[in-house]
Amino acid sequence: MIGWAIEALAASTLLMLVVLALRGPVARRFGPHAAYLLWLLPALRMILPRLPEAATQPVRAVPIHLDISRLVAAATERSAPLQSALPVATQASIDWLTIGFAVWLIGAAAYLAWQLGRHHRFMSIALEHADAGSQRGRIQVRLSPVVSGPLAAGIFHRHILLPQDFEQRYDGAEQRLALEHELAHHRRGDLIANGAALAILALHWFNPIAHWAYRAFRADQELACDATVLAGSPESGSDYGRALIKSARAGIPAAAVCALGPATELKRRITMIAHSTRSRARRIAGAGLATVLVGLGLGLTASGGIAAPSKIAPAAAKPIFQAAPQPQPLPEPQPVVEIAQRDPLPQTPADDGDQPAPPRPAPDMPVPPVPPVPPVPPVSPVPPVPPMPPLSVHAGMTAEQHKEMTDAMRHAGEEARRSGEAARKAVANIDFGAITHDAMMQARAELERNCKHAAPAPASETDHAAIARLSAGCVDMAAIQREVQDALRQATDEIRQAKDISDADRAQALAAIEKARTEMAHKFAQ
Repeated sequence: MIGWAIEALAASTLLMLVVLALRGPVARRFGPHAAYLLWLLPALRMILPRLPEAATQPVRAVPIHLDISRLVAAATERSAPLQSALPVATQASIDWLTIGFAVWLIGAAAYLAWQLGRHHRFMSIALEHADAGSQRGRIQVRLSPVVSGPLAAGIFHRHILLPQDFEQRYDGAEQRLALEHELAHHRRGDLIANGAALAILALHWFNPIAHWAYRAFRADQELACDATVLAGSPESGSDYGRALIKSARAGIPAAAVCALGPATELKRRITMIAHSTRSRARRIAGAGLATVLVGLGLGLTASGGIAAPSKIAPAAAKPIFQAAPQPQPLPEPQPVVEIAQRDPLPQTPADDGDQPAPPRPAPDMPVPPVPPVPPVPPVSPVPPVPPMPPLSVHAGMTAEQHKEMTDAMRHAGEEARRSGEAARKAVANIDFGAITHDAMMQARAELERNCKHAAPAPASETDHAAIARLSAGCVDMAAIQREVQDALRQATDEIRQAKDISDADRAQALAAIEKARTEMAHKFAQ
């Protein structure tokens, strides 16, 4: 378990770096949907188990030998209370790997609890001060003075929260596009994706790369949602850009919500609006490329695979504190028993046949020898435990059924490899240069038809320079700046004329408006 967790964290961090490097080029060539799809790669790697080849290897049996002589000697030593024994010091060694695993789990749980508590506290305050609102299917749309811009929240109880001055700040087209943006977040399942990303971030609570990747993931999510809204209303780019600028804020109020206008990605989203026209072929090619990259990345970094063999022994059976082995006493020597030897019988003279042989004296009865002490029969060694047969996942299957399942799995693996080869060949045969040129020509023609505020084209202008010039002219930034400054000036006048607020609150509100005016002037200057 610990080995798998370390491999999953390391592999997912590597894949986050890969996605961070690829998201920009993929978004420019194939659109934001393909870049957003790449984030499946580190997310799926976190839940990917070990490959079946590593999981189905037979378990090697470890022969166990019991030293009976040492057990007998230890029992004899305990049975002799008067026998002195040398004191043995027990040393303890600490398993730092297991302790680190426990600290990691505690940190992940604490980080996740903190984020969920922060989200719950924000939603409780926002809904407490919100009005009754209206229903859009199963989604409740409500006005709340706590939020500063439109946002979507909730997985089971879905809400769209709008600022109190929503109808005064936005015109009719901007209100429709803002609501469509938040509805698209609910329809696309972005709130569920945010919850899963927050859980993965909790597992990487110590990893700065994961926090960087989470912010990039949220930015790509907003860009993909913008592309979805503009695909349904391609002629509303200017209105949508104004809605984004009016909804700009310093940050996201809670980790699991989807807000319309975080200020950190405002310039990039405005640029995307100008390049939102892409052919269907490029979008399909981007989705196919992202799918191939996800499958290839999972295959190369899977635990137990060729590229990622497990080098960490599982430590589940290793205790945290290990006692040092105690020295065993030497076995006592066996007593030697001497056996008395009998004297040989006296020799009698040979019979010559002339004289009778004298009578043989009766010999004295010899002393019977002391019988030897029978030796202790040796204890036969315990035979080694036979190897454990491979564990079968389907214990009730017959041999034929198991063979059929094995053949089916092998056939499925071959089909998957063939499909991957076909996909790689298909991607290799795509003429990206021609696709890029056609898309740029199409984008330039579309921009020349729609952009009325663009500067005149200089001589010998390239396609890249023309698209940049026309993109800057699609949005009348001067008019938008004037509208924002007029809104801030009107708010300043209303606060100065208000009589039901204290001087301290009035000063604080005027300072906030002045800060917002300075920030917006800086953004437009960029």
